[in-house]
Amino acid sequence: MKKLLALVLVLAFALSLSACGTTKELRIATNAEFEPWEFFDENEKIVGFDVDLMKAVAEKMGVEVKFDSMPFTSVIASITSGQYDAAISGLTINETRKKSVDFSDAYYSGASQILIVKSDDTVFTGTDKAALDKQLEGKKIGVCSTFTGEAYANGDSEWGFEKIKDATVNSYKNISLALADMSNGKVDVIIMDDTVAKEATAGKSEYKVIDIALTTESYGIAVKKGNTELLEKINKALKELKDEGKIDELITTWKVNG
Repeated sequence: MKKLLALVLVLAFALSLSACGTTKELRIATNAEFEPWEFFDENEKIVGFDVDLMKAVAEKMGVEVKFDSMPFTSVIASITSGQYDAAISGLTINETRKKSVDFSDAYYSGASQILIVKSDDTVFTGTDKAALDKQLEGKKIGVCSTFTGEAYANGDSEWGFEKIKDATVNSYKNISLALADMSNGKVDVIIMDDTVAKEATAGKSEYKVIDIALTTESYGIAVKKGNTELLEKINKALKELKDEGKIDELITTWKVNG
């Protein structure tokens, strides 16, 4: 009896060590087509600002982290279904998405939508948002599916966007496909997140960006609605990383502030 009791105690102790150790793994959903926030490097490894940030958050929490890339249209759904614990993918915090998920405190503010045009473009000459909005009217606009740019072009009352008058909006899986159609003359202009637009066109003389903000956005980490325990841990880690200067360091490393 004593031997049996001892064995039970040993097993219970071992299980407690396992539960309290670093074997817990956070499953993270992302869309690795959003350079420099998250993308596949030459070794097919997911890297980027968001990846480094989430790894730092997980380290603060004492857990491991595993990233899976999926279409951007599936990122939020993967959290609501409970398939993944959290999502980080340059996710703009807004009222529409708050209906489906809970967001962490913003880890990056000042993101915006800007325009990509061909380098010889003479149409988009506006020097402010109002002028560019007017010049977008009646144009063939390229956007990425479920990105902020799509809502901006099509109009979305919950985002506070009015539909671009008489515009034809073409939605693409990723920025590369949108750029290809611009080259083929199928779209006149692309609305895209600022850092992604600049990265996608860097070194490509065929395109240029018009660096005038159409929106002002903040990015956050999404978790399943009601998962306050995880959200509080993530927010605590984010605050510590901010106070330590780690987030500013990542901004500099990944050049996400233009």
